[in-house]
Amino acid sequence: MTELRKLYLYDSGTGNEIGIDNSTGSIQTIEYEHHEIHSGSHYFVNGYEDLSGGDVLQFTWQMPDTTKWIHWTWHISTENETLWQVYEGATINNALANEITPLNSNRNSSNTSGTTMRYEVHSNTSAADTDVTPTTLMESGISGARRDAGNAIRSNEIVLAQNGLYVLRATANVAGYVSFGMQWYEHTDKA
Repeated sequence: MTELRKLYLYDSGTGNEIGIDNSTGSIQTIEYEHHEIHSGSHYFVNGYEDLSGGDVLQFTWQMPDTTKWIHWTWHISTENETLWQVYEGATINNALANEITPLNSNRNSSNTSGTTMRYEVHSNTSAADTDVTPTTLMESGISGARRDAGNAIRSNEIVLAQNGLYVLRATANVAGYVSFGMQWYEHTDKA
């Protein structure tokens, strides 16, 4: 007769047994991004602006010059036709007016983000005061180009460059609301 042996899995960091569901015997795990929420290293920014035709909603986002890298996802929802662009390596001529304090997804954590994010609404792209001509255009598109509102979503994270400066722009071709949401976790590689 074959002897049944139990397999025990341990978390090498804590020495604790990894969770096994008593009912099904399945291993209980969570996605890594979810783990970052529990550890207090996951942040978010959400909001909206009511733009006139030609207005530019612009964000600048400075990454820290550390080995704690930013793993970023975002979404934009637009009421009407809006051009959106994500740039890497921009030059700030004048700092944007409004600094944003990201919120920690673990509301019990006192950790704060190591990034600096600012935003401002400009009357047109030439008033946007951030030079994007020598940059890398990472992503762009038009949402809300038909009769219905549109959405643009980056659901696969981008690991942003250490000490890099990023610009996210939404230019309203037609007046309307633009809603935005960004989330990220800050992680130092173990390797």
